[in-house]
Amino acid sequence: MKILMLCEFYNETLEYQENLLVKYYRKHGHEVTVITSTYESVFDYYNNKHDNKIPSKIYFDHGAKIIKLPFKFNFLGKIKKYISIKNIVEDEKPDLLYIHDVMPNMTEMLDYKKRNPHVKMIMDYHADYSNSAYGWLSLNVLHKILRKKIYMDPIRKHIERFYPVVPGSTKFLNEVYKIPLKDLEILPLGADVDLVEEIQNTGIRNEIRAKHGVKKEDIVIFTGGKLTPVKKTDLLLKAFHEINNERLHLFIIGDADAQNKEYKKKLLELTQGNQNVHYIGWLNNKGVYEHLSAADLAVFPASQSIVWQQALVSGLPLVVGDTGEQSVAYLNEFGAIIELKNNEITVENIKKSIESIVFDEEKFTKMKLATKRTTEKYLDWNHLINNTLKFNK
Repeated sequence: MKILMLCEFYNETLEYQENLLVKYYRKHGHEVTVITSTYESVFDYYNNKHDNKIPSKIYFDHGAKIIKLPFKFNFLGKIKKYISIKNIVEDEKPDLLYIHDVMPNMTEMLDYKKRNPHVKMIMDYHADYSNSAYGWLSLNVLHKILRKKIYMDPIRKHIERFYPVVPGSTKFLNEVYKIPLKDLEILPLGADVDLVEEIQNTGIRNEIRAKHGVKKEDIVIFTGGKLTPVKKTDLLLKAFHEINNERLHLFIIGDADAQNKEYKKKLLELTQGNQNVHYIGWLNNKGVYEHLSAADLAVFPASQSIVWQQALVSGLPLVVGDTGEQSVAYLNEFGAIIELKNNEITVENIKKSIESIVFDEEKFTKMKLATKRTTEKYLDWNHLINNTLKFNK
Protein backbone atom coordinates (compact mmCIF):
# COMPACT_ATOMS: atom_id res chain seq x y z
CA MET A 1 0.00 0.00 0.00
CA LYS A 2 1.17 3.54 -0.74
CA ILE A 3 0.74 5.98 2.14
CA LEU A 4 1.17 9.74 1.98
CA MET A 5 1.50 11.51 5.32
CA LEU A 6 1.14 15.27 5.84
CA CYS A 7 2.61 16.71 9.05
CA GLU A 8 4.22 19.86 10.47
CA PHE A 9 7.45 18.42 11.85
CA TYR A 10 9.63 15.41 11.17
CA ASN A 11 13.05 14.65 12.64
CA GLU A 12 14.34 11.13 12.18
CA THR A 13 16.36 11.23 15.44
CA LEU A 14 13.26 11.65 17.61
CA GLU A 15 10.41 9.37 18.53
CA TYR A 16 7.25 11.17 17.57
CA GLN A 17 4.15 9.43 16.31
CA GLU A 18 5.10 10.24 12.72
CA ASN A 19 8.49 8.56 13.12
CA LEU A 20 7.06 5.36 14.54
CA LEU A 21 4.33 5.19 11.92
CA VAL A 22 7.01 5.44 9.24
CA LYS A 23 9.18 2.77 10.88
CA TYR A 24 6.38 0.25 11.36
CA TYR A 25 4.60 0.92 8.07
CA ARG A 26 7.91 0.25 6.34
CA LYS A 27 8.60 -2.82 8.49
CA HIS A 28 5.31 -4.31 7.31
CA GLY A 29 5.98 -3.61 3.66
CA HIS A 30 4.12 -0.37 2.92
CA GLU A 31 5.48 2.48 0.80
CA VAL A 32 5.52 5.80 2.65
CA THR A 33 6.02 9.42 1.65
CA VAL A 34 6.03 12.20 4.26
CA ILE A 35 5.41 15.87 3.42
CA THR A 36 6.68 18.09 6.20
CA SER A 37 8.38 21.38 7.06
CA THR A 38 12.04 22.37 6.81
CA TYR A 39 12.35 22.67 10.60
CA GLU A 40 15.30 20.66 11.90
CA SER A 41 15.26 21.55 15.61
CA VAL A 42 12.29 20.57 17.74
CA PHE A 43 12.95 23.63 19.92
CA ASP A 44 12.78 25.91 16.87
CA TYR A 45 9.52 24.20 15.94
CA TYR A 46 7.92 24.70 19.34
CA ASN A 47 9.18 28.28 19.59
CA ASN A 48 8.14 29.08 15.99
CA LYS A 49 11.67 30.05 14.99
CA HIS A 50 11.64 29.23 11.31
CA ASP A 51 13.94 30.29 8.51
CA ASN A 52 11.87 30.10 5.33
CA LYS A 53 15.03 30.52 3.27
CA ILE A 54 15.99 26.93 4.00
CA PRO A 55 15.46 25.13 0.67
CA SER A 56 13.27 22.13 0.03
CA LYS A 57 14.94 18.76 0.24
CA ILE A 58 14.20 15.07 -0.18
CA TYR A 59 15.85 12.28 1.77
CA PHE A 60 14.98 8.80 3.03
CA ASP A 61 14.34 7.43 6.52
CA HIS A 62 13.68 3.70 7.01
CA GLY A 63 13.18 3.63 3.23
CA ALA A 64 10.39 6.23 3.38
CA LYS A 65 10.65 9.35 1.25
CA ILE A 66 10.75 12.51 3.38
CA ILE A 67 9.93 15.71 1.49
CA LYS A 68 10.65 18.92 3.39
CA LEU A 69 8.98 22.06 2.06
CA PRO A 70 9.09 25.77 2.97
CA PHE A 71 5.94 27.59 4.02
CA LYS A 72 3.86 29.69 1.66
CA PHE A 73 2.68 31.47 4.80
CA ASN A 74 3.04 31.03 8.54
CA PHE A 75 0.52 32.97 10.62
CA LEU A 76 1.99 33.36 14.11
CA GLY A 77 2.88 29.69 14.15
CA LYS A 78 -0.82 28.82 14.33
CA ILE A 79 -1.76 28.43 10.66
CA LYS A 80 1.04 27.11 8.46
CA LYS A 81 0.68 26.35 4.78
CA TYR A 82 3.33 24.86 2.56
CA ILE A 83 3.88 25.71 -1.07
CA SER A 84 1.58 23.62 -3.27
CA ILE A 85 1.62 19.86 -2.71
CA LYS A 86 -0.75 18.95 -5.59
CA ASN A 87 2.00 17.69 -7.89
CA ILE A 88 3.52 15.62 -5.09
CA VAL A 89 0.18 13.93 -4.40
CA GLU A 90 -0.30 13.18 -8.11
CA ASP A 91 3.24 11.85 -8.51
CA GLU A 92 3.16 9.61 -5.43
CA LYS A 93 -0.27 8.07 -6.25
CA PRO A 94 -1.09 7.12 -2.64
CA ASP A 95 -3.84 4.73 -1.55
CA LEU A 96 -4.07 6.33 1.90
CA LEU A 97 -3.88 10.04 2.72
CA TYR A 98 -2.87 10.44 6.36
CA ILE A 99 -3.16 13.96 7.85
CA HIS A 100 -1.66 14.89 11.23
CA ASP A 101 -4.02 17.49 12.73
CA VAL A 102 -5.75 20.25 10.76
CA MET A 103 -3.42 21.51 8.02
CA PRO A 104 -4.32 23.96 5.23
CA ASN A 105 -2.63 21.86 2.52
CA MET A 106 -5.00 18.98 3.16
CA THR A 107 -7.58 20.66 0.91
CA GLU A 108 -5.16 20.17 -2.01
CA MET A 109 -5.61 16.42 -1.71
CA LEU A 110 -9.31 16.51 -2.61
CA ASP A 111 -9.05 16.54 -6.40
CA TYR A 112 -6.86 13.46 -6.35
CA LYS A 113 -9.15 11.67 -3.89
CA LYS A 114 -12.29 12.46 -5.90
CA ARG A 115 -10.71 11.09 -9.07
CA ASN A 116 -9.57 7.94 -7.26
CA PRO A 117 -12.53 6.50 -5.31
CA HIS A 118 -10.42 3.74 -3.73
CA VAL A 119 -8.28 6.31 -1.91
CA LYS A 120 -9.06 6.83 1.77
CA MET A 121 -8.31 9.84 3.94
CA ILE A 122 -7.80 9.78 7.71
CA MET A 123 -6.69 12.30 10.33
CA ASP A 124 -5.12 11.89 13.74
CA TYR A 125 -5.51 14.67 16.26
CA HIS A 126 -3.46 15.82 19.25
CA ALA A 127 -5.11 19.00 20.57
CA ASP A 128 -7.26 19.06 23.70
CA TYR A 129 -8.28 21.60 26.33
CA SER A 130 -5.01 21.07 28.21
CA ASN A 131 -2.72 22.08 25.35
CA SER A 132 -4.89 24.31 23.14
CA ALA A 133 -7.78 26.80 23.13
CA TYR A 134 -6.59 28.47 26.34
CA GLY A 135 -8.38 31.76 25.66
CA TRP A 136 -11.47 33.10 23.90
CA LEU A 137 -9.55 34.06 20.75
CA SER A 138 -7.87 30.68 20.45
CA LEU A 139 -11.11 28.76 20.91
CA ASN A 140 -13.51 30.94 18.93
CA VAL A 141 -11.27 32.36 16.20
CA LEU A 142 -8.37 29.98 15.69
CA HIS A 143 -10.29 26.75 16.14
CA LYS A 144 -13.94 27.45 15.45
CA ILE A 145 -13.43 29.82 12.49
CA LEU A 146 -9.99 29.46 10.91
CA ARG A 147 -9.34 25.77 11.40
CA LYS A 148 -12.92 24.50 11.44
CA LYS A 149 -14.87 26.61 8.97
CA ILE A 150 -12.09 27.42 6.51
CA TYR A 151 -10.11 24.18 6.48
CA MET A 152 -11.96 21.34 8.22
CA ASP A 153 -15.56 21.79 7.09
CA PRO A 154 -14.85 21.67 3.31
CA ILE A 155 -12.99 18.40 3.66
CA ARG A 156 -14.87 16.88 6.59
CA LYS A 157 -17.10 14.47 4.61
CA HIS A 158 -14.10 13.07 2.75
CA ILE A 159 -12.32 11.91 5.93
CA GLU A 160 -13.24 8.31 6.72
CA ARG A 161 -11.99 8.27 10.29
CA PHE A 162 -10.59 10.60 12.94
CA TYR A 163 -8.00 9.28 15.40
CA PRO A 164 -7.65 11.36 18.57
CA VAL A 165 -4.57 10.23 20.48
CA VAL A 166 -6.06 10.67 23.98
CA PRO A 167 -9.60 10.85 25.36
CA GLY A 168 -9.21 14.61 25.82
CA SER A 169 -8.74 14.96 22.06
CA THR A 170 -11.93 12.96 21.48
CA LYS A 171 -13.83 15.44 23.63
CA PHE A 172 -12.20 18.40 21.87
CA LEU A 173 -13.01 17.16 18.35
CA ASN A 174 -16.58 16.41 19.35
CA GLU A 175 -17.28 19.69 21.17
CA VAL A 176 -15.27 22.16 19.10
CA TYR A 177 -15.26 20.63 15.63
CA LYS A 178 -18.63 18.84 15.97
CA ILE A 179 -17.24 15.51 14.79
CA PRO A 180 -19.71 12.75 15.80
CA LEU A 181 -18.39 10.26 18.35
CA LYS A 182 -19.10 7.42 15.91
CA ASP A 183 -16.39 8.81 13.62
CA LEU A 184 -13.78 8.99 16.39
CA GLU A 185 -11.45 6.22 17.52
CA ILE A 186 -8.55 6.63 19.95
CA LEU A 187 -5.16 5.81 18.45
CA PRO A 188 -2.85 5.66 21.48
CA LEU A 189 0.66 7.01 21.17
CA GLY A 190 2.56 3.75 21.22
CA ALA A 191 6.30 3.23 21.62
CA ASP A 192 9.10 1.45 19.80
CA VAL A 193 8.64 -2.11 21.06
CA ASP A 194 11.24 -3.50 18.66
CA LEU A 195 13.91 -1.14 19.99
CA VAL A 196 12.98 -1.96 23.59
CA GLU A 197 13.41 -5.67 22.92
CA GLU A 198 16.73 -5.03 21.18
CA ILE A 199 18.06 -2.96 24.10
CA GLN A 200 16.85 -5.37 26.77
CA ASN A 201 18.78 -8.18 25.05
CA THR A 202 22.04 -6.29 25.65
CA GLY A 203 23.94 -5.67 28.88
CA ILE A 204 23.34 -1.92 28.81
CA ARG A 205 21.15 -1.98 31.95
CA ASN A 206 24.03 -3.19 34.09
CA GLU A 207 26.52 -0.87 32.37
CA ILE A 208 24.45 2.25 33.05
CA ARG A 209 23.72 1.30 36.65
CA ALA A 210 27.38 0.57 37.31
CA LYS A 211 28.40 3.88 35.74
CA HIS A 212 26.22 5.75 38.26
CA GLY A 213 27.09 3.63 41.27
CA VAL A 214 23.76 1.80 41.38
CA LYS A 215 23.98 -1.62 43.01
CA LYS A 216 22.08 -4.66 41.76
CA GLU A 217 19.64 -4.54 44.67
CA ASP A 218 19.07 -0.77 44.36
CA ILE A 219 15.94 0.73 42.80
CA VAL A 220 16.12 3.41 40.12
CA ILE A 221 13.30 5.91 39.58
CA PHE A 222 13.18 7.49 36.13
CA THR A 223 11.80 10.93 35.29
CA GLY A 224 12.51 13.53 32.65
CA GLY A 225 11.64 15.64 29.67
CA LYS A 226 12.11 19.37 29.23
CA LEU A 227 12.63 20.77 32.74
CA THR A 228 9.84 23.29 33.19
CA PRO A 229 7.64 24.22 36.18
CA VAL A 230 4.59 22.56 34.58
CA LYS A 231 6.24 19.17 34.99
CA LYS A 232 6.44 19.67 38.78
CA THR A 233 9.77 17.82 39.00
CA ASP A 234 10.51 19.78 42.17
CA LEU A 235 7.69 17.92 43.96
CA LEU A 236 9.25 14.59 42.99
CA LEU A 237 12.64 15.73 44.27
CA LYS A 238 11.15 16.76 47.60
CA ALA A 239 9.31 13.43 47.89
CA PHE A 240 12.52 11.56 47.02
CA HIS A 241 14.41 13.38 49.76
CA GLU A 242 11.67 12.66 52.29
CA ILE A 243 11.81 8.94 51.55
CA ASN A 244 15.56 9.18 52.24
CA ASN A 245 16.45 5.59 51.43
CA GLU A 246 20.00 4.81 50.30
CA ARG A 247 18.72 2.03 48.01
CA LEU A 248 16.77 4.54 45.91
CA HIS A 249 18.30 6.42 42.97
CA LEU A 250 16.70 9.02 40.71
CA PHE A 251 17.61 9.43 37.03
CA ILE A 252 16.58 12.81 35.59
CA ILE A 253 16.73 12.76 31.78
CA GLY A 254 16.49 16.05 29.91
CA ASP A 255 17.36 19.65 30.53
CA ALA A 256 15.96 23.19 30.68
CA ASP A 257 15.82 25.53 27.73
CA ALA A 258 16.88 29.18 27.93
CA GLN A 259 13.50 30.23 29.34
CA ASN A 260 13.69 27.79 32.25
CA LYS A 261 17.23 28.14 33.57
CA GLU A 262 15.96 29.47 36.91
CA TYR A 263 13.77 26.42 37.37
CA LYS A 264 16.75 24.14 36.72
CA LYS A 265 18.74 26.15 39.26
CA LYS A 266 15.96 25.51 41.78
CA LEU A 267 16.12 21.77 41.06
CA LEU A 268 19.89 21.70 41.47
CA GLU A 269 19.57 23.49 44.81
CA LEU A 270 17.04 20.88 45.96
CA THR A 271 19.47 18.06 45.12
CA GLN A 272 22.67 19.63 46.41
CA GLY A 273 24.79 16.99 48.13
CA ASN A 274 22.53 14.03 47.25
CA GLN A 275 24.67 11.57 45.30
CA ASN A 276 21.67 9.37 44.53
CA VAL A 277 20.14 11.99 42.22
CA HIS A 278 21.67 11.75 38.76
CA TYR A 279 21.19 14.48 36.14
CA ILE A 280 21.77 12.69 32.85
CA GLY A 281 20.95 15.53 30.45
CA TRP A 282 19.56 15.29 26.94
CA LEU A 283 19.74 11.91 25.25
CA ASN A 284 18.89 10.72 21.79
CA ASN A 285 16.00 8.33 21.35
CA LYS A 286 18.07 5.19 21.89
CA GLY A 287 19.72 6.73 24.94
CA VAL A 288 16.33 7.38 26.55
CA TYR A 289 15.33 3.75 26.07
CA GLU A 290 18.68 2.55 27.39
CA HIS A 291 18.22 4.54 30.60
CA LEU A 292 14.65 3.33 30.90
CA SER A 293 16.03 -0.20 30.73
CA ALA A 294 18.29 0.67 33.67
CA ALA A 295 15.36 1.90 35.78
CA ASP A 296 12.67 0.11 37.80
CA LEU A 297 9.90 2.70 38.16
CA ALA A 298 8.95 5.93 36.38
CA VAL A 299 7.41 8.98 38.05
CA PHE A 300 6.05 11.99 36.13
CA PRO A 301 4.20 14.42 38.43
CA ALA A 302 2.56 16.33 35.55
CA SER A 303 2.58 17.31 31.86
CA GLN A 304 1.97 14.24 29.75
CA SER A 305 4.52 13.24 27.12
CA ILE A 306 5.45 10.24 24.98
CA VAL A 307 8.01 9.23 27.62
CA TRP A 308 5.11 7.94 29.72
CA GLN A 309 4.31 5.34 27.06
CA GLN A 310 8.00 4.63 26.50
CA ALA A 311 8.33 3.84 30.20
CA LEU A 312 5.37 1.45 30.15
CA VAL A 313 6.71 -0.38 27.10
CA SER A 314 10.07 -0.62 28.90
CA GLY A 315 8.31 -2.47 31.73
CA LEU A 316 8.24 0.33 34.29
CA PRO A 317 5.23 0.85 36.58
CA LEU A 318 4.14 4.50 36.47
CA VAL A 319 3.20 7.19 38.95
CA VAL A 320 1.74 10.14 37.03
CA GLY A 321 -0.26 13.29 37.65
CA ASP A 322 -3.27 14.49 35.69
CA THR A 323 -3.43 18.29 35.82
CA GLY A 324 -6.56 18.31 33.66
CA GLU A 325 -7.61 16.56 30.43
CA GLN A 326 -4.55 14.31 30.66
CA SER A 327 -5.90 11.20 32.34
CA VAL A 328 -4.22 7.93 31.38
CA ALA A 329 -7.09 5.83 32.70
CA TYR A 330 -7.60 4.51 29.14
CA LEU A 331 -4.18 2.82 29.46
CA ASN A 332 -4.72 1.50 32.97
CA GLU A 333 -6.98 -1.48 32.35
CA PHE A 334 -4.47 -3.85 33.95
CA GLY A 335 -3.24 -1.66 36.82
CA ALA A 336 0.21 -0.59 35.64
CA ILE A 337 -0.31 3.05 36.70
CA ILE A 338 -0.97 5.05 39.84
CA GLU A 339 -2.64 8.25 38.68
CA LEU A 340 -2.93 11.34 40.87
CA LYS A 341 -5.62 13.88 40.04
CA ASN A 342 -4.79 17.57 40.00
CA ASN A 343 -5.57 18.25 43.66
CA GLU A 344 -3.70 15.08 44.66
CA ILE A 345 -0.35 16.06 43.11
CA THR A 346 1.49 16.80 46.34
CA VAL A 347 4.84 15.85 47.82
CA GLU A 348 3.13 13.59 50.35
CA ASN A 349 1.05 11.71 47.76
CA ILE A 350 4.00 11.25 45.42
CA LYS A 351 6.03 9.93 48.35
CA LYS A 352 3.28 7.50 49.39
CA SER A 353 2.79 6.30 45.81
CA ILE A 354 6.49 5.54 45.36
CA GLU A 355 6.70 3.77 48.72
CA SER A 356 3.59 1.70 47.97
CA ILE A 357 5.37 0.23 44.96
CA VAL A 358 9.05 -0.06 45.84
CA PHE A 359 8.50 -1.40 49.35
CA ASP A 360 5.79 -3.92 48.37
CA GLU A 361 7.40 -6.64 46.28
CA GLU A 362 4.09 -8.32 45.41
CA LYS A 363 2.53 -5.08 44.17
CA PHE A 364 5.67 -4.17 42.25
CA THR A 365 5.64 -7.56 40.48
CA LYS A 366 1.94 -7.25 39.60
CA MET A 367 2.44 -3.76 38.18
CA LYS A 368 5.39 -4.92 36.07
CA LEU A 369 3.26 -7.74 34.63
CA ALA A 370 0.53 -5.19 33.95
CA THR A 371 2.94 -3.09 31.86
CA LYS A 372 3.47 -6.10 29.57
CA ARG A 373 -0.28 -6.61 29.07
CA THR A 374 -0.77 -2.87 28.52
CA THR A 375 1.94 -2.85 25.87
CA GLU A 376 0.51 -5.83 24.03
CA LYS A 377 -3.01 -4.40 23.91
CA TYR A 378 -2.48 -0.64 23.58
CA LEU A 379 1.08 0.41 22.75
CA ASP A 380 2.58 -1.95 20.15
CA TRP A 381 2.89 -0.21 16.76
CA ASN A 382 3.09 -3.59 15.05
CA HIS A 383 -0.64 -3.77 15.83
CA LEU A 384 -1.56 -0.08 16.08
CA ILE A 385 -0.78 0.55 12.41
CA ASN A 386 -3.56 -1.89 11.50
CA ASN A 387 -6.12 0.47 13.05
CA THR A 388 -5.14 3.09 10.49
CA LEU A 389 -5.29 0.67 7.55
CA LYS A 390 -8.59 -1.09 8.11
CA PHE A 391 -10.44 1.16 5.66
CA ASN A 392 -8.14 -0.09 2.93
CA LYS A 393 -8.74 -3.80 3.35
